[in-house]
Amino acid sequence: MNIKFDILFRACDKVESVHNAKRLFGMNKIQTIKISFISLYRSLENYDAKFTIIGDDLSREMLDFFENFDSVKVLNGKYGSAAKSLKKQLELAYKVPDENWVYLCEDDYLHTSYSFQYIEELILSKDHYLATSGRKKNYLNKLIGNLSNLPLIIHPSDYPDRYIPYWRKPSFIFLSKYCHWRQITNTTHTVLLEAKTIKKFKDEFQQSAVGPSDTKLSEKVYFRLFSRGKALCISPIQGLATHMQEGVLSPLVDWKECSDANIQKLKELNIWND
Repeated sequence: MNIKFDILFRACDKVESVHNAKRLFGMNKIQTIKISFISLYRSLENYDAKFTIIGDDLSREMLDFFENFDSVKVLNGKYGSAAKSLKKQLELAYKVPDENWVYLCEDDYLHTSYSFQYIEELILSKDHYLATSGRKKNYLNKLIGNLSNLPLIIHPSDYPDRYIPYWRKPSFIFLSKYCHWRQITNTTHTVLLEAKTIKKFKDEFQQSAVGPSDTKLSEKVYFRLFSRGKALCISPIQGLATHMQEGVLSPLVDWKECSDANIQKLKELNIWND
């Protein structure tokens, strides 16, 4: 089975941080976008992936940057807000063939070199890895049914707040060939899912684009213990990507080493400015 990935990468170099959080390793926004994109691009080099950049009034430097990469299409508009650029991203996602996997990606996520190796392997065997059985005395599984039958959504980061006592809660754990995966019930708008899934939840995604609101996305789309008709959202343990802001790094991964490796690649391509 050959999985086709449609990468919809939303980028804006005019705004440093929505919540005024400090960027990772003291980088500015342009450096953050470059690191985020090159790490994602390299992780998908050996896969069937098509890249579209949804730019919000990108600078000349960023437009020149994206010209260095094959099979990358840049749609640069003047949206003026995260909500409007997100709506454009969703508009494109609804046009993707049902069987393709769509990655809605924000411009400040650093990916490991092996992130899509792990993700593709999970997708190819998800019916096996996510299966739950109601046999014998597992009464909970009798109530929720077979989780492998639910639409699957993948969030690539393992946020550290999930280990804080206040936020700990019961969740399903799955084992794939390379790592564990945890059921989660809240994400940002960086998610990977089949095109047919985003079409199934089109109304919910459209509502979440108002604001935009991660909370609306999480509450309306993601499966909880006794919910019906929703999608199963999971994230890897350890994280395959991290939000590039201080205080939210996916734990147990050397993200400085990952960042430095991508900076070195950008320097080799002569598209990195210290």
